[in-house]
Amino acid sequence: MKILVTAVKGGVGKTGIALNLATYIGAQCVTNDLVVNDNSGIIQIEPKTKSMPIKFCAQVPVVFDFGASYNSIDPKLARAVKLSGAIVVPTLTDARSLQATIDTVNLVKVAGKPIAIIINNFTSDTKFKYAKDYLINALGQLPIFGIRTTTLFERIAKDGSEWFSKIHQVNGEYQLNKTRIAHEQVYDAIIALGGKK
Repeated sequence: MKILVTAVKGGVGKTGIALNLATYIGAQCVTNDLVVNDNSGIIQIEPKTKSMPIKFCAQVPVVFDFGASYNSIDPKLARAVKLSGAIVVPTLTDARSLQATIDTVNLVKVAGKPIAIIINNFTSDTKFKYAKDYLINALGQLPIFGIRTTTLFERIAKDGSEWFSKIHQVNGEYQLNKTRIAHEQVYDAIIALGGKK
């Protein structure tokens, strides 16, 4: 199973979603980002590397956390698109993020892979509905999911993926456990789209 999480705009939750998804499916998270927290468990592909390292092309589960440029697909991203069974494009509800989401989908849709959009880090149902309607109007009927604002990503960054896999209902973590379950429903839907390969 290989899944690509990508966006042409930074700050939309790409790495948090990729790392959580990788933890949930027992996959390695691999990034082309320039800065990686050493404690995150994410493997960084060196920026100077021109192509995808062969070890990530093998039949091992991987979630790729790859940024993209607005007008071209670099060789590593092109390979990740080809290898992945599904592509996830995270976004926020602001106009700039929504336009970047449209640009990202148009950049990767030529591969003919299933694409899902995650509207991330929202608090207002009205803003979520507006963003979803805007994207459907621009892109047609793609699967669009929502992940509300949560401290879950920050806790995973602080306490690690092992903590994430063992959230329970003691010590005030009941709400975070409910959030984890909501995230897993989104991840299950992405896997069903074509994440199994």
